[in-house]
Amino acid sequence: MRRVSLVLVLAIVSLGISAQEKPKTGWVYTPMPNLSYNTDQGLNLGAFCDFFYYGDGTVYPNFLHHAGFSAAFATKGSWFAHFYYESVALVPGLRVSASATYRDCYANNFYGFNGIASPFLPELELNKETRTAWYTNRRRFFRAAAAMQGSVSGHLQWVGGLVFRHVMMDDFSLRNYDSGRSLYLRYRDIGLIEPEEFSGGTSLELKGGLIYDTRDVELFPSKGIYAEGLLVGNADLRQWHYNYLQLSLHWRHYLTLVPGRLIFGYHLGLQHTLAGEVPFYNINELATIHYAYEENSGLGSRYSIRGFRYNRIAAAGYAWANVELRVIPLRFDLWKQHFDIVFNPFVDLASITRTYRMDRQANYADVFQDRKLPVAASAGMGVKLHMNTNFILSVDFGKAFDPELSDFMVGMATTYVF
Repeated sequence: MRRVSLVLVLAIVSLGISAQEKPKTGWVYTPMPNLSYNTDQGLNLGAFCDFFYYGDGTVYPNFLHHAGFSAAFATKGSWFAHFYYESVALVPGLRVSASATYRDCYANNFYGFNGIASPFLPELELNKETRTAWYTNRRRFFRAAAAMQGSVSGHLQWVGGLVFRHVMMDDFSLRNYDSGRSLYLRYRDIGLIEPEEFSGGTSLELKGGLIYDTRDVELFPSKGIYAEGLLVGNADLRQWHYNYLQLSLHWRHYLTLVPGRLIFGYHLGLQHTLAGEVPFYNINELATIHYAYEENSGLGSRYSIRGFRYNRIAAAGYAWANVELRVIPLRFDLWKQHFDIVFNPFVDLASITRTYRMDRQANYADVFQDRKLPVAASAGMGVKLHMNTNFILSVDFGKAFDPELSDFMVGMATTYVF
């Protein structure tokens, strides 16, 4: 859903001339209008600016410092402001990052627990004639995060971070809809959402683990492996009831099939609750070290499973995979900047590894169906526009194979899904 600008470039690329990319030096910044679209969130309007510092150019296409600020309003009911900073030069030998985010999604998608076990009825989704917004609630949050990453030996690194998160939940705030009818309120009435978590909560998250990284370029690798293993502990600062421990694993592998033209990549992810209980308002949070973007939710978002409805799969544990080809038909220089056009056909897969309150959910026929989908899947096509390698505009078109997971979905962002 995030920023897509430089739309005019897409109309000019046919005039582009193949060019040999030269290193960038000093500061490079990209102030842009924030114009994007997502099927679930609508048209996104705002502004952003990214700043990259390359020094004398010897590290290019990697960078020494990166800072970015973005803010936008979405027509289907949300707005956010986000700041991010990361550096490999601020503290010698360490990569540091910090971020601060506020997001108000007053028409947030809430499809219930355990994916396909929660029935989806199209007529109950945003229907002006019946004034129904059954699969909608309001989610606001403030998040502040900081992380450090340092070398252990060779390509092996240690990593650790802190996240403060304050989440506020409420029923949706939409004109001309009946706010007394929603799945969120139904879950509260039957006890699937407990009273102490109904309005949100405040938590402090501590995470640590190891990273193995042999990628040649961080944001657009053509070869190498990125593997990450994290233990994530979350302390409930309000009720002291929802303390939990999670395991987060990622494996990303990139292979060059045709140098400079064709790359095969795949990503395997796992997030599993080992102990304790996650409050319902956090089960869609994907653990990460560096919060480069305003949200980090799934499964069913532009940064997890493409082609699913936003937040369609919510559980205490899930595994997923992204597989794609990255085809680069055109590279050119324009306005003293370097550009690449990339097409990426993809297939995404997801599976629940630990259900969430399934025993209670199964007692109510109106919010439960005895359907099992061991592996949910989607497929589609993405189009990318790179500027100076690190600035990546992305559009993905996808559809889930099961109609209850999605119709045809469109998402725009500013990076690859992995």
